[in-house]
Amino acid sequence: MKTINEHIKQNSFVHVYLLYGKEQQAIRIYRNRLLKALLGTDSLEELKQDMNFSLFVGTPFDVSSVIEMASSYPFFAEKRVILIENSRAFSTENTALANCIRDLPETTYIIFTEEEITSKKGLFEAVKEVGYATEINEQPQGFIEGWIIKELSQAGKRISRTALDTLLTRTGMDMMRIKNEMDKLIAYKGEDTDIKVDDVLALVSENPQEQVFKLVDAMSDKKVDLAMQFYTDLLELKVSPQKILSLIERQMRILYQVKDLRSKGFATSAIADSVKEIKSAKFINKYANQASKFSMKEIADCMNDCVDLNLKSRTGALTDRMAVELIIVKYSQRSAK
Repeated sequence: MKTINEHIKQNSFVHVYLLYGKEQQAIRIYRNRLLKALLGTDSLEELKQDMNFSLFVGTPFDVSSVIEMASSYPFFAEKRVILIENSRAFSTENTALANCIRDLPETTYIIFTEEEITSKKGLFEAVKEVGYATEINEQPQGFIEGWIIKELSQAGKRISRTALDTLLTRTGMDMMRIKNEMDKLIAYKGEDTDIKVDDVLALVSENPQEQVFKLVDAMSDKKVDLAMQFYTDLLELKVSPQKILSLIERQMRILYQVKDLRSKGFATSAIADSVKEIKSAKFINKYANQASKFSMKEIADCMNDCVDLNLKSRTGALTDRMAVELIIVKYSQRSAK
């Protein structure tokens, strides 16, 4: 990546860049740096209005259109830039495109971003010959820390050293997950500038069950956007939608028991003994507070809906993701007065 930074610093670019690897957030950062240096902005929405910018995303990949565009001169400008993302163009030798990039006009620049390269012949060899290819995986901690501080600063936030350490301890160096956690922290803090350790501990969790607790808490507070963020985080952690649905049903079952026992006058210790899923009596008040935000009917209805939608997703009546999202949206809505 030092090479890309040096090209930008010197304003001297090769005509083809290939950024690939598992760390998609870092790839996006370097992609944006190149776009901004070449065209003055990294906003794809703005660039889509530029006649000299072309974007190709996903498959099927229209090689002939790329070749036609790459061979054309820019319209009243110095550069034509083509961005090709997740095209699987490097799954074969792709000889026609390889020949094209070996003979590009001086005004054409191509940026490829891919998660995986399965063929390092043909097109890949051509990129290495005339351009620059780099694999981007887990980034050094210093780079990630600098990126976090910059992202938060742009959102008007500061993070303490201990809070930053806690964040990285819980997330690891996965920049996509860190980005999701930062978005949550920014939303959570509102107008408050400083992000503290307690904020990180409150929002950033490594345990899917704890994450589902926070998801249901957001549902109980009728904060559908925050609930959906927690849901997205679970998907990023590779927790399946069906597992999430089961965990929501489990959480509601716990809330039902706690609310029922509290209404019957059971002491905290007795509730902890009765509800085996709660590991310690010190957590009873936390569950009781969440349960108080739902009626018994809402909790029972949610449990029944979870079972019903889980069955429908298994039989193909609807997708498993849709099942979870229906539950989150339905029970995040405020009751009609």
